[in-house]
Amino acid sequence: MILRCCIALLALSTALSAQPSGGVGNGGESGVVSPFFPIGGLIPVASAGGGGQGGVPGDSGVPGDGGGSGPVGTVAVGSRAGPGRASTARGVSAAKGGTRAGNAGTSQPFNYVINDSWQMWWETNKFDFIDLHRVQDAPLTGQGRLIETETQRDKRLAQIRVVLDTTVLPLFRQLTEAPDPAVRASAAVALGKLQDTEGAILAKAMLADGSWNVRLAAMLALGITESGRASYQLVSIAADAKFGRELLDNSGLSDQERGTALLTAALRGQGSTEIILDELLEEPDEVPNQLLATACEAAGLSRNTRHITSLTTIARDESHPEFIRSAALNALGRMGDPAVVPTLLAALDQGIQPRRAAAIGLGYTAHGGLSSVIDRLVLAVEDDSDAPTRHFAAITLGRLGGEQARAALTSLFVKPSSDMRPWLALALGLSERNNPQGEVPALLAAKAERESNANSLAAYMIALGLSGGDQAFDTLSRYIDDSKVLTASYAALGLGLSGHRDAHPVLRDALKSSSSPIFQQRAALGLGLLGNSAVVPSLVGLIQNSGNAPVASFAALAIGFLGDENALGPLLQIIEKEGPSGIATTYAISAVGQLFDQDRRPALSRLASGDNYLARSNAANNLLLLGF
Repeated sequence: MILRCCIALLALSTALSAQPSGGVGNGGESGVVSPFFPIGGLIPVASAGGGGQGGVPGDSGVPGDGGGSGPVGTVAVGSRAGPGRASTARGVSAAKGGTRAGNAGTSQPFNYVINDSWQMWWETNKFDFIDLHRVQDAPLTGQGRLIETETQRDKRLAQIRVVLDTTVLPLFRQLTEAPDPAVRASAAVALGKLQDTEGAILAKAMLADGSWNVRLAAMLALGITESGRASYQLVSIAADAKFGRELLDNSGLSDQERGTALLTAALRGQGSTEIILDELLEEPDEVPNQLLATACEAAGLSRNTRHITSLTTIARDESHPEFIRSAALNALGRMGDPAVVPTLLAALDQGIQPRRAAAIGLGYTAHGGLSSVIDRLVLAVEDDSDAPTRHFAAITLGRLGGEQARAALTSLFVKPSSDMRPWLALALGLSERNNPQGEVPALLAAKAERESNANSLAAYMIALGLSGGDQAFDTLSRYIDDSKVLTASYAALGLGLSGHRDAHPVLRDALKSSSSPIFQQRAALGLGLLGNSAVVPSLVGLIQNSGNAPVASFAALAIGFLGDENALGPLLQIIEKEGPSGIATTYAISAVGQLFDQDRRPALSRLASGDNYLARSNAANNLLLLGF
């Protein structure tokens, strides 16, 4: 059990007490690159104050190895500089009259993600289709879940709590003063996931940290802490109240700071954000554009139907820029209320960003029995001039499922255009996952045999994993040895998604024999999804030895997904060995937070999924870049 796996950390505690706090970015003089440094492939974001995406753990919904040319407008790690300060107490531009506040001369969205790929969609939405193993579940072995009585479970969880209280929490509290800002940020978020009262006090102090990324992490930590005091602090920042300005040590808070606090406060659902959301959404002409878009996103996270009327008004008002209407439509979709279906359907005849948002939102609000919705989505797949709208409409057909949607997808998949092949495959995989019929795996396997495009073939691997079953397992097991790394890596992830009883040894052996970082990332995550804790030593080795930040991040994430408390010992050993700086320590801390997070859904993935990620607010983008 866990008590036998924990290690003595006296030496590390002594080392930490001797370290100076604050200051050094990216691991100081050690040369270790922190997650805040743009590693590997990046997805450019043309934005005012936004940033590129790369080198972050998968919780964020942001791919860590996609292609791109680099970030735009990022803030140097360790700098006190953050988003620009507001010019008035409420952050509202002095420009009034014919020009909407904060939007002078701007007709394009501030954030337009160039990357329109199925990989981007998958990384953003994957946790919609993944069932995580949690420590409160009965332990999972190679033979299945152990039978555990309620008394046995209570005793096991009590033992876990003792170890957390006596070993993990004191250590992580110390690490909030580590010299590496990435370690400080990771420790703050992990304490939030562990619901540590003292950690919330530390997060409050970290709101004035010298690193912008640490301040973001502190807001995230407060947002996931079930504490009325933490919520009050975030709402005070969102309202640009005197107390909120004192917390961030600013005389006037920027729209991005206010929006970040609003989003993190809304992560816990309906609650204290409602009053400020009412104020912002009911007088949208008085709110700067970025803050208004963020308020719409926060309303979608809170899922309070009281905001439907205000959001509908914003979505229909064509004097607003498209990215704001997109945010309002996404929020309506996240509400999950069928009453918004007519508004979403009407938006399919508007501009590009509203069409994309509506195509996504219908997947959360409609159902497979609505023939009018199915017909309109099929029309969008066939005829819409905008590729992302076609792609999102196909995915929504898969989400909706039902006989009519499945028949339409099967028909469209007979002779699809090249850009639609991966999206239709994924949609069919989703349809099969929601309502297994046994026909989709055979169809996907046959298509895969004739597919010459490596990118499309990789999507078929995910679709097969979503479909599950013996035939999907057989096909994926063949492709895991494919000479093309992209295909093999997604076949590995597909095996993890399939949950097949025989997938573990196939994945384990493939990971052991591969030296490809791309393959290692997805194979590690696939093993984590299967839940067999026998892979912990292999995953720990990847964190310690790979030298590749995305590989380390995915290995840590996989350990967190295992839901096995016995993984704690090896993670603490990494921290003891590496000390208070660097990638390995950062991701080991993040993995412990994931491991003992009782939420079935990682916090940042709730922010990421279900929106038009091609037009997110700056505040949402920068939170997702944290990766914790």
